[in-house]
Amino acid sequence: MTTHTNKRLPRGTLSQELIVAAALHVADASGVEKLTFQALGRELSAHPTSVYRHFQNKDALILALVDALHAEALAQMPPRSDDWAEDLMQIALHTHAAFMRHPRVGAIAAPRTARREHEFQSVEWKIDCMRRAGLEEHDAARYYRVFGDLVLSYSAMDAARTLLDPTILAGDDLSWHVDYQTQPRDRFPNIAFLSPYFCDVTDPENFRVAVQCVIDAIRYRATSTHEEAARRK
Repeated sequence: MTTHTNKRLPRGTLSQELIVAAALHVADASGVEKLTFQALGRELSAHPTSVYRHFQNKDALILALVDALHAEALAQMPPRSDDWAEDLMQIALHTHAAFMRHPRVGAIAAPRTARREHEFQSVEWKIDCMRRAGLEEHDAARYYRVFGDLVLSYSAMDAARTLLDPTILAGDDLSWHVDYQTQPRDRFPNIAFLSPYFCDVTDPENFRVAVQCVIDAIRYRATSTHEEAARRK
């Protein structure tokens, strides 16, 4: 959203939602490092100090941007189904897609905890899936953490990769088809065996498989726990 005019917005017009939308636009265009309250003032045709009425500092604004990515992911989600595993896959795929639409924010989002409404909703969705899978409390908490961190870190990595210089990115990708396939077999026999089958780093199926691995682990853990409990009876 852009509001480049010479006329300032009337006092009281700004809201957190309006500021976050403008901040996301600035970050997408110029990078998070260029996201200043002065830049936001220009984007909003408002005095920079007016932003401080809604966000105490830049870090508070960054957390709001992280929450905005969760909001985008949730907005694209299909309705909750009867299949907990599919619901987990869907929130993973839509979170990844949101990070990729806004890679400059997505690249820094993984280690942050937004502690805002849409992140709460995203966490609630994931925990609901864990409980529907049949995990006990401690397992549900542990596997939620593993699942959430996998989705966020993998999405951030893929987002960061798109920000690399195209020449550097092409060289990195090519190395898997050249450098790795020309290593001496006597020193790296396993690389030599498998390198012809290496997947492209940018293959979107990589992320889906990673998520499916955790889903399979959740299913196995829930099943084995219930079987063990049944044997004890």
